[in-house]
Amino acid sequence: MKNKSLWLVLALALALVTPTAAGEKCTADTQTCLNKMAQSLANKGWIGVELDSDDETGALTIKVVVDDSPAQAAGFKPGDQLVAINGVVIADADEKAMKATWSEMKPGKVVTCTIGRGNKQKEVDVTLAKLPEDVMAKWIGSHMLEHASMATAQK
Repeated sequence: MKNKSLWLVLALALALVTPTAAGEKCTADTQTCLNKMAQSLANKGWIGVELDSDDETGALTIKVVVDDSPAQAAGFKPGDQLVAINGVVIADADEKAMKATWSEMKPGKVVTCTIGRGNKQKEVDVTLAKLPEDVMAKWIGSHMLEHASMATAQK
């Protein structure tokens, strides 16, 4: 079973903002990409969890709950599974349904997350926060390094 760790805006905004996060090759020049990412991420809601994604089942398991985050305030715990957001089941959702859900996730908005804990599921309301600057910088920096790697590879 292959797992990969990823940070989530709980809007999963990164996949929508950066084509490479969605498995596509980013073709914008570095400055254009930087400007677009910063503008888009500034308006995305954040929960504050680090997740493991199981490539075989699509399950998202909470690996880390960030201190002083909306997730911590809502009672999320490491080991919980993120099953659905606003009724959209993550493992079964098509890309269009998830994009529609993610596009509505703004700071201050309340979202309902279905969490699996043990053999039970429960719905938890979470008020999204503004994406912290250090998290935004990390994501943007990682993407810019990909640009640098692509530019080097093309030479």
